[in-house]
Amino acid sequence: MAMGTAQLLLLLLACLHCPLAAAVAPPPFSFSFDFTNTSSYRQDDLKFEGNATVHGNLVDLTCNSFGKDSKDCVGRVSYAHRVPFYDNLTGEVASFQTRFTFVIMLDNNTMNYKGDGMAFFLAYYPSTMPATSGGGNLGLMSQVDGKRTTFGKDQFIAVEFDTYNNSYDPSTTFDHIGIDINSVMDSVNTTRLPNFSLNGSMTATVTFDNTSRMLIADLRFDDNDNYRPVQVSTQLPHPVTTLLPDQVAVGFSAATGSGMELHQLLSWSFNSTLAPPRKDHDKKAAVVGWLIGGAMALLVLWCIISYFKWTRSTSQNFLAPSGGARQLEYRVLAAATDDFSEERVIGQGAFGVVYRGTFFKVPSSGAPSRESDGPSSTESCASSNSSSKESADDIEVAVKKIKNGTKGGDFLAEMNTISEAKHKNLVKLKGWCCRENNRNLLDFMCWCCREKKDAELFLVYELVPNGNLYYHLSESEQVIAWPTRYQIVKDIGSALVYLHHECEPYILHRDIKPGNILLDNKFNAKLADFGLSRIGNQDNMTLMTTAIGTEGYIDPECRKDGKVKFYPKSDVYSFGIVLLDIVCTGKSRERVWELYIRGKVMEATDGRLHGGDDLDRRQMKSVAVLGLWCSLPDGAKRPTVRKAMEVLERDESLPDLNYRVNTSVPSASGHQHIDTSSSDQQAFMSDES
Repeated sequence: MAMGTAQLLLLLLACLHCPLAAAVAPPPFSFSFDFTNTSSYRQDDLKFEGNATVHGNLVDLTCNSFGKDSKDCVGRVSYAHRVPFYDNLTGEVASFQTRFTFVIMLDNNTMNYKGDGMAFFLAYYPSTMPATSGGGNLGLMSQVDGKRTTFGKDQFIAVEFDTYNNSYDPSTTFDHIGIDINSVMDSVNTTRLPNFSLNGSMTATVTFDNTSRMLIADLRFDDNDNYRPVQVSTQLPHPVTTLLPDQVAVGFSAATGSGMELHQLLSWSFNSTLAPPRKDHDKKAAVVGWLIGGAMALLVLWCIISYFKWTRSTSQNFLAPSGGARQLEYRVLAAATDDFSEERVIGQGAFGVVYRGTFFKVPSSGAPSRESDGPSSTESCASSNSSSKESADDIEVAVKKIKNGTKGGDFLAEMNTISEAKHKNLVKLKGWCCRENNRNLLDFMCWCCREKKDAELFLVYELVPNGNLYYHLSESEQVIAWPTRYQIVKDIGSALVYLHHECEPYILHRDIKPGNILLDNKFNAKLADFGLSRIGNQDNMTLMTTAIGTEGYIDPECRKDGKVKFYPKSDVYSFGIVLLDIVCTGKSRERVWELYIRGKVMEATDGRLHGGDDLDRRQMKSVAVLGLWCSLPDGAKRPTVRKAMEVLERDESLPDLNYRVNTSVPSASGHQHIDTSSSDQQAFMSDES
């Protein structure tokens, strides 16, 4: 798979964060305080006003105990340094987020006389607490008759957590949160809360986005699960730069009036996208900056050239269209198979190892699952390990890792046609993956001299649950009844008729054997393992390729080294041997032929099947003779799959094979028993639908 645009952007981002780049682009502004650990911060970084002070492992904004002194208290704590709000030269406004955990503690004996609340604020620097700002003014503005709004250096933006119902507050509740701009009496927006809900430990997050100008405050009740998180938001007026100066003070204020409560800070963090202005812009720094900037520009240009060179060199071989099957990312398959764990191995053959993979469904409120890139992009895949509890909605697949030596270009050139082969008796190919082994930063940057390596190739199939035909014929103690075997014969034949006669161009399977015939829970047969399949040549109905397959099932005419001709009747031969395995389990083709020419072919049938009715015996004889006919050594004398199935299904008269061949035993090159190897020995579970 060629490197995508997202990967290129990540690479460029990594380059921009190298040490040299750091000298040009200072990090964003941020600070953090954990007041529960006094050794983790310096009090010199904080400014305390009024009754605010540090007491042990917290900061009290107002009086620190209940009693006569807890009334009419007012205090502020703010960051002791300038905080950038916008850039005077560029006009860029900061986006910021602050998070703080705080406690509003009510006296159980005087809960009905609580008040007044606290606020997070942005104001002129340095912070100056107004006179007579107690009670409902929350330490934000002075109490002046007839004055509802502040001006000049008294302006502020605040998020209030109000616990007292003043005449200008919402009338239906004591508690609310609101957003204030230069006035606590005329909040621009409020959210009503249940009475006495602002009590105990809470965590608030205040976020401002410079693009949308949205100021959003979220509040979570840490001590009370009965209350859901709440939010209040507003869009600040345009332009934001008219509200406050370019550098501001940020902090907290609180006040009590005739009621009493405690206001305590436990932790506070602040992050901004705008760094404070630098004061060392001298000529030398400018020259160094230009040099570094030029070097970075060249590096970015080289990355862009490398990207196009890289994709150009790989896309032709590794980005062939894939039709019905999805191209999956390697990380998705690795997550589904627990990094291709040995515990996940369910089969192994000459051309690859098969792993059981699981794509886990994710709740609708979550992020994508393993299926976020898997077979249905809920694919998604979320990742989980093998110890995760699987649900009924999880999708199990078989992931076949093709062994080295297969060329990626040939592999993908055939994926489009093979993946479009859809038939009820074919195991569904859900997806594929092509992963280059040499994708790393050095190879990416050194594209001009990198060496190409073999790609890792993967096929993803549906998982069918009931094992393969070889197991049920030769290893299982349970004998498959003849009607079931007869249906399996028709299922296999139907799949081959589709591949040979209904697909354009036709498809050769080239490895038909009991180990590649999988059964579902109702013993419906599905032909599996397209790993060796090839697209045929429609002009001469043959294909020149290297002889591959399974000994005992491969066409004798194809059993030689080098390039050989494969054609549909090569699959017919393998089909014939499988028919003999089904009806004459445990007997070689030579033995079946000997009994046939003596007119005793029924003696070759599986002894465990004796006792059936006349229909069963007639069907068994038909399947045995068709198996011998399809597996004649001379390919020209074999029927097509379509012809063989017509004879079987229409109950046509069987051919006289004695007339078609010499009476000597036509050897099948020593086929003595059912082959035990299978490239997909374990079953694939049925499709999720």
